[in-house]
Amino acid sequence: MNYTVLDTKLKTLIKLCKETKNYKKLAVVAFILTSNILDEIGIKLGIRPRDKASEETQYRYMKLVNSILTKNFKLILFKDEILDSINLIEREFLKRKGEIPLDHITEIFKIYYEIRKIDVPNLHKQWESNIISEDSDINLYSFLSPAKRQKLNSSENKLKPLILHKLKTKERTIQKELNSSYDKNLFESVIYLKKAKNSLKKEENGKIILTGQLKDNIEYQRSLDNILGYSFIGVFILFFLLGIIVTLEAILFPLLTAAMSFLFLVTYCVSVLFFILYWKNFRNEES
Repeated sequence: MNYTVLDTKLKTLIKLCKETKNYKKLAVVAFILTSNILDEIGIKLGIRPRDKASEETQYRYMKLVNSILTKNFKLILFKDEILDSINLIEREFLKRKGEIPLDHITEIFKIYYEIRKIDVPNLHKQWESNIISEDSDINLYSFLSPAKRQKLNSSENKLKPLILHKLKTKERTIQKELNSSYDKNLFESVIYLKKAKNSLKKEENGKIILTGQLKDNIEYQRSLDNILGYSFIGVFILFFLLGIIVTLEAILFPLLTAAMSFLFLVTYCVSVLFFILYWKNFRNEES
């Protein structure tokens, strides 16, 4: 993104809002910009975007990102002072519907620019071994290239525990440096080390998968949608079959037609209703 153009437009807006005393618009813009940059960070890291539909706050989303990165990489991306500030300002913003003091608006812009400085690696890309700096004590990384791994014989496979130990040691060292001072290159190194460990353990073919709460996993959310869609189809088929049975009963036993008229109406109406719900909400996602 070209931040130069954005910043120029933002300066013009700030000047205009100050002249017109329309501070609410400034507050809304500040929160939108912060929300967008948080979504960008989350998507790069393979975490779902902020759930705006359920009114998930930016504070809670930042806490979620921190918890997932802490669990996977022992990394705290958003510091406590930033979290405390945005929690306070966001609560005021929601409570007063955007009518917050100018000092709060200034603070949220500071938070936005602070978050914008955080350059996170993209977990969707492929990671290569040259990401790790060359160290004489970790030359065993040469075994991690795909060609080398295919040629490992049984005696060389005995080196796996030693390689894993060195990977874990290096990972812990980098994690300490990373928490002391955030650096994108160090983060990329930790990601590669995690991928290398998974590859050696033959877990997920070395693919980086961030583990967090199950309800926050993107693939889990998609599977829930699929299950719900299939459930709607199942209810539709069930009531449609019941409707056919009622129809056949009415044909075979005409005296029961009056008694079954209500059941006939309910079964077909429910089946049509669930089919419409499925078609509107789930058909487009599958196609």
